[in-house]
Amino acid sequence: MRATLHQIDHWYDLAGTTGSPVLLVMGFGFSGRAWKPQIEGLHHAHRVAFYDNRGVGQSASGSGTYSVRDLALDATALLDHLGWSDAHIVGVSMGGMIAQELALRHRHRVRSLTLIATHAGGRVRTLPTVAGLKLFLRANSADGDARLRNLMELLYPPEHMPNAEEIQALYSDVLSAVPKKRTALKQLAAVLQHNTRPRLHQLAGLPVQILKPARDILVRPTHSDRLHRDIPGSRLVCFPEAGHGLTAQCAPQVNQHLLDHFRRADALY
Repeated sequence: MRATLHQIDHWYDLAGTTGSPVLLVMGFGFSGRAWKPQIEGLHHAHRVAFYDNRGVGQSASGSGTYSVRDLALDATALLDHLGWSDAHIVGVSMGGMIAQELALRHRHRVRSLTLIATHAGGRVRTLPTVAGLKLFLRANSADGDARLRNLMELLYPPEHMPNAEEIQALYSDVLSAVPKKRTALKQLAAVLQHNTRPRLHQLAGLPVQILKPARDILVRPTHSDRLHRDIPGSRLVCFPEAGHGLTAQCAPQVNQHLLDHFRRADALY
C-alpha cells in the first residue's frame, strides 16, 4: 500500500482486522518487514500497521536532510492516513527515538508507548561498544553475505545466532531492501542530533514500557535504565540473554509483553 506523507511517497502494510490499533516503527536502515515476528504475534488481537521509513525499502527518500522529528511527523501522518485517532506506538532502536518524539509532540495520539533497545540521546554517551561500532560500520558498508554476517554478529550474542533457515525466513525481504548510502548518512545524522532527555518527564502518566536487551552491543543497555529513570511511572523489562535483535531472538516473550501492555493501556480507555 502507498501513502504520501509530507510530500514523500511511503510504503506501508496492515495486518489484523480487530482490536485497538498498533503502529510499529522500525530502526536504522531496516524495512518495516523486519517486524515480522511481532506482526505474526499481534495481528490476531490488534490492527497492526508497519511501514518503511523514508529512503528505506519501498519508500522514497525525499530531498535534503531530515531529523528524528521529521520521521516522527511521517509516523503521525500515517496515523492520519489510516484514520486512527490514536494507537499503541512501538519503536525499536532508531524507531524508538522516533516513537519518543511522536509521543512528546502528539501525546494524545499515543494510547501506549513501547521503547525497545533505544536511547534518549543528549550528552550522555550514546556510542556503541567498540565491537558494536565495528560491526555497525561493516554491516552498512558491505552487501550480500558480508552484510548478513556482520548484521547477525551485531544483532545476536554468539550462542543465540539464528540458523540458516531462521535467517532466511526473517531477513530475506529485509536484506533485499538495503538503503542507499545517502539514506544511511541522513539517518545517522538524525540519530546523532536526537535528544529527548530534557523532555522525557512530560511522558509521566502515559503507559510506557521499556524493553532492555542486556547483551546489546549497539545500544548500550544502560540507556534503557536511564529511560526508565527519566520517564516517571514507566515499566522496565530486562531480557538478560538478548542482543539488539531481541524482537526476533525473544519474539514470543516480547510479543507477550506487548500484548499485556496493550491490554493494561486499553483498560484505561
